[in-house]
Amino acid sequence: MTDAQNEPVALPAVRVENTDRELAVRRLHIAVTEGRLDVLELDRRLVLAYSAQTPVELVAVTADLPANNEPIELRTKSGSRDKRGQWTVPTELIAECGSGSITFDFTQALCPHSEIALHASVGSGSIRLIVPRGWQADVDRVRTKSGSVSNRATEPLLPGAPVLRVDGKVGSGSISVRYPRPPRRSFLAWLLRRPRPA
Repeated sequence: MTDAQNEPVALPAVRVENTDRELAVRRLHIAVTEGRLDVLELDRRLVLAYSAQTPVELVAVTADLPANNEPIELRTKSGSRDKRGQWTVPTELIAECGSGSITFDFTQALCPHSEIALHASVGSGSIRLIVPRGWQADVDRVRTKSGSVSNRATEPLLPGAPVLRVDGKVGSGSISVRYPRPPRRSFLAWLLRRPRPA
């Protein structure tokens, strides 16, 4: 047997999926809003992200951007706290609500993790979780007294989408998980009987 026959065969690198590219692209856009990249650098990196064929090539596009994994904590006694818009989701979230309300809106958020843990504590207030379609939520580990826990995000998990796992306790308040509401029709569209926008 020759040396060439003894050498292991080099396997080709796994190719990047569209979901991986989209995560990198969203991370680049968030870096622009944070002031870490300018528009010219964004354009250069977008070309690299969309042309990347392997995970190594794709990781290089965002390698110098910080990976924010510090827990985000929202606490309120009787007021309201919201986390909306473009933001980076860490692996751990903390929400404590007395008689007020807390909303986590993940619709435009960048989530590079497969699982997110949310530790919730609700008195008589409410915690609302708005997740994109394709995400899943697990609220089975939430303890309740006279309050309620509802999960309307029940569609199948899409490949590459995260699972939001909620634990904690609810007194007389509520925790709800839902998808974003569809956009409303304008008055003119209603008069003309046009369908709701997707």
